Amino acid sequence: MSQPELAEKYKEILSEGLIDPEELKKYSQISDAQRRVMDTGSFIDEVLDRLLNGTHMQGIRLPFRLFDNVFRLRGEEITILSGQSSAGKSMMAGQIMLNAIDQGYKCLSVSLEMSPVAQIVRKVRQASLQATPEMDAVLKYYQWVTGKMKYYSQRGSIDTKTLLSVIGYAVERYKVNFVLVDSLMTMSFASDDWNSQKMVICALANIARDLKIHVMLVCHAKKGDSVSNRLDKWNGVAGSADLTNRADNVILLGREFEKDGADSYMSVCKARHWDGAEMDLDLKFDMASFNFYMHDEFPQQMGMSEEIRPSGGIVGELETMHLNE
Repeated sequence: MSQPELAEKYKEILSEGLIDPEELKKYSQISDAQRRVMDTGSFIDEVLDRLLNGTHMQGIRLPFRLFDNVFRLRGEEITILSGQSSAGKSMMAGQIMLNAIDQGYKCLSVSLEMSPVAQIVRKVRQASLQATPEMDAVLKYYQWVTGKMKYYSQRGSIDTKTLLSVIGYAVERYKVNFVLVDSLMTMSFASDDWNSQKMVICALANIARDLKIHVMLVCHAKKGDSVSNRLDKWNGVAGSADLTNRADNVILLGREFEKDGADSYMSVCKARHWDGAEMDLDLKFDMASFNFYMHDEFPQQMGMSEEIRPSGGIVGELETMHLNE
């Protein structure tokens, strides 16, 4: 008897009041796995929506226009952002979050390495493009992010159960749809505990799928012979291979030491659901505003009014570029 026939028979028994405990046993044994085995036709509406209406391109755009038509941070997926020590992982994550807010998303930062105050100070500089933000810039930033940027105020370490509870609460209470976890190193298990690493990446992937949010997990790269050695998908993430195996996307960030016109590089070395998205790009870095940018694409102010001018950029580049637009 097919599943629909079983379901219909079950309804018939209940409606007639002829409930035989022995007869019901076989229905109670229908497993969740059986219920989830579905025909191709069950997904036709979603498939047509993606192919014909372009919903596959929904998601958070990265701060670099090069990726606009080939890659997004979508709901129900998890991304690992990894890099060498001092490569700027947290600054890149902050820049991505500000871009997400600018696109209408609501964010949660679970950073056990930086206090909310330190994170906000950095984000005000990133959004205003001011090395020393003026009062007006700070007030404009607060107006812009009100209700859109939440922080979990704890430093040190966190266990997986608490982390999942925080995420679930933020999604239900504040409708958050992008979560940053910074970083794997702050989880309350040993750095060589591969099973716990597998457990946390699977748990984050599951909650991303179930709550239809995007989760970004910051990791550290494996220690190499030299900080100048370029990262790739094989040495870009320290720890269990399950981290990169389970992640939907892996983004690596490294520093350039001998390349003219570039301070850093970013590598999208894994993009499971995107054809043609895996690529490397050279980036410059503005120390004044903590923004990464491409040589022909200066970062833009976010949440600011026209009278608030960028200031303190590298040899005045940002301010000059803004005035000439």
